[in-house]
Amino acid sequence: MTLPHLPPLFDPVDVEDGTEPLALACAQAAAGAEAGRLFWQNRPDRLACALVLAPDRPWKEARRMQEVGLLAMADALAVLGPPEVEVGFRPEGDILVNGASVGALCFLAPDGPEDEVPDWAVLGLAVDVLGDPQDDSPGLRPQSTALREEGFGDVAVPQLLECFARHLLSWTDLWDSEGAAKLDEALAQRMIREKAA
Repeated sequence: MTLPHLPPLFDPVDVEDGTEPLALACAQAAAGAEAGRLFWQNRPDRLACALVLAPDRPWKEARRMQEVGLLAMADALAVLGPPEVEVGFRPEGDILVNGASVGALCFLAPDGPEDEVPDWAVLGLAVDVLGDPQDDSPGLRPQSTALREEGFGDVAVPQLLECFARHLLSWTDLWDSEGAAKLDEALAQRMIREKAA
């Protein structure tokens, strides 16, 4: 499989199948791994990765990195998908394509006071790319889907990871330079909130 071509700030580490990138990234981050270390699995069916961050904001602001990541993935999917694809997400981190979940993104850091900077943080991401090739009735699972089922063609995991990484840097730079207003504006367009019964 082709390896991803990532921006220089990222240090990719290929994780063996059977090892969860998110758990490994959290353990390594707590042990002092440098920011930019990206643990990922080189497999064709699913993007599973976790990025070590270097928080420079207190907890109450640092957790917004999840929203930055969701916006980055939404932009990556909009670029790689068919023109009519609808991409959004839920506040808890579910990533939606045409209304069904293709994966999720999370932000993890050690507990601490809201006004203190966490010692470390990790952004974890999982996206179903191919779905189950043995499943000839994907319509029976209306709440979940895979990129292949939504018209993404032959999008490969390394390609998706590359695109996500570029957009993540772009959104992080925008947040740093222009503040949270730009995030809030973009979030209002992409966020899908469940209606009360």
